[in-house]
This record gives sequence, structure tokens and C-alpha cells, in this order.
Amino acid sequence: MLKAMHRPFHVAPWQLTLGCGLFKLLLAAGAFALPLLHVDALPKLVGWLLLAGGLSELLLSWTGRHSWVGRITFGSGALTLVLGALFVGGPWHGLYPLAPFVMIWFLLRALLSIDVAFQSRLTPMANWIWLLLRGFVDLALGLLLLAGAPFAMLVIAVFGEAPEFVRLFSATLGLSFAVAGGGLCAIALTQRRYRRPDPFMTNT
Repeated sequence: MLKAMHRPFHVAPWQLTLGCGLFKLLLAAGAFALPLLHVDALPKLVGWLLLAGGLSELLLSWTGRHSWVGRITFGSGALTLVLGALFVGGPWHGLYPLAPFVMIWFLLRALLSIDVAFQSRLTPMANWIWLLLRGFVDLALGLLLLAGAPFAMLVIAVFGEAPEFVRLFSATLGLSFAVAGGGLCAIALTQRRYRRPDPFMTNT
């Protein structure tokens, strides 16, 4: 009965999880640097950051596809790839037209992360607090964009896309990547410290 009620938390090698986490931290640094670049190039640059992040999550989710981490990284990776494709493939000028899609991305990732955090809280290697933190950070960022959208729309209509909006957008994206990357690094190091299979992996 216990085996039927639980999935293993993690089956991917800890080295791969750590690598994915570090890669996410690099993407966070790139996102924070976006205000230094030319505005017209930002949508496609953001799109490539998102595509890179989504592909890294899908790689991790494939090796851990029967695990809690696999579940969250597959869902998050798929959402991130879709959003990245919108940024890269669309005829966008500036970041604001894509802000509603980013807001939805944050909210969906938040719900997924919070759900997995609570379901994995009794698993020794889960570091479920990181998953919960990631969920609440993405939820807060999504609500922040939602709350600021009407004011930003008015300012952009009058003055064009202001540097302040670009900085806010890049900060929210960078923070999301940073928390996700930090969480994956923490999970990988916890798994390495235990140096034993997850008890729920046996005969699953």
C-alpha cells in the first residue's frame, strides 16, 4: 500500500540535478543583465533564456521521470519552452506585450511547485521547503505583474516602454531562475549527503 501511495522523490543522478541548478543560476545572471541591452532585442533574448531553461528542465525530468523532481521539472520545462517559443517566434517589439504570458507562467509554475512541495514533504531527500519557497516566489512575482499591469499599460502608452519596466521584468525573471536553481542545488547536495536510494524507489 505504501508503494502505491508514494512516488520516489528523485531518481536522476545528483550530479545532473546540481548541473541543472547551476545552469539556472547562470540564466538568472543573464536575466538580471537584460536592462544593459538594447530594448528591441530583449524579447528574443528573453526567449532564448527561457528556451535554454526549459530544455535543461526537460533533460532533468527525463532522467527523473518517475520522481517528484521529474514531475515538477517536466511541467515547468514544458511551460517554459512554450513561453520561450512565444518570445522567439513572435513579432514582438518590447517586453510589455508578453507580460501577461509571463504572469500566467509564474502562476502555473507556482501552483505546480506548491503542490509537489506538500506531496513530498515526508520524503527525506526532498528539501521540500525549497520547492515551497519556489512556489511562493513565483506566485508573488505573478501577482506583482498582475497588480502593476494597469499602471504599466498607461505609462507605456504615453511614454513608451520605460527602463523601469524593463528592470522590473528582468528582476522578476532573474529571481525566479535564481530560486529554482538554488532549490535544485540544495536537493542535489542533500541527495549526495544521504548517499542512498530513496526508500520509495524500491520496486517501483
